[in-house]
Amino acid sequence: MRWALLSMLLVLGCGDDTRSPTRGSFDAGPGVDFGPGFDAGPGADLGPGVDGGGGFDGGPPAADVGLTFGGGCGPTFDGDVVVVRNSESIAVTSTAGGSVTGSVQLDLDGAGASETLSSQHRVDTGQVVNVITSTTWTNLAMDSGGVLGGTVADPIGGTLTIADYRPNDGVLDITFTGVTLQNPSDGTVCTVDGRLQTYRLSF
Repeated sequence: MRWALLSMLLVLGCGDDTRSPTRGSFDAGPGVDFGPGFDAGPGADLGPGVDGGGGFDGGPPAADVGLTFGGGCGPTFDGDVVVVRNSESIAVTSTAGGSVTGSVQLDLDGAGASETLSSQHRVDTGQVVNVITSTTWTNLAMDSGGVLGGTVADPIGGTLTIADYRPNDGVLDITFTGVTLQNPSDGTVCTVDGRLQTYRLSF
């Protein structure tokens, strides 16, 4: 079961195929069902088959998730929290009772000390912010074409203040201020505020 959990966590990641606003679809990261028009990549099973029990990471806490969530999302990080890095992203994921209760996934390569989020920022930089429960909210509007074309207001916003970002070492220190993300399947908006710190990789 430990290896089943590790395999699942390693495939949770953020895609970066979003740099061209003329593309017909956007890659918002593996394991995410974003409905028609979005290339979400290979699927990840976040269901009861995940071993969320204790014992797979016996070291000191890998993360301090001081985030508050509102709007249409309600992830929790009261279970076993692990920090996992893959080739594209770093994920902070909580499991309990054999399932994922919350995950924050980040691909902020090239980011400065502060990044102001928008759909245009996502396309221009390829930087990805995902919040996941049984579904996903991301920093790209559901109607990305309308937003990028200037006919629809952008639901994506807020600021990331990045004090430390060393994903290869599993080290993050990022403050979310007024961050808003959208679910590309149902259009709900997730709000995120607070501080996310990680200290090491769990595996």
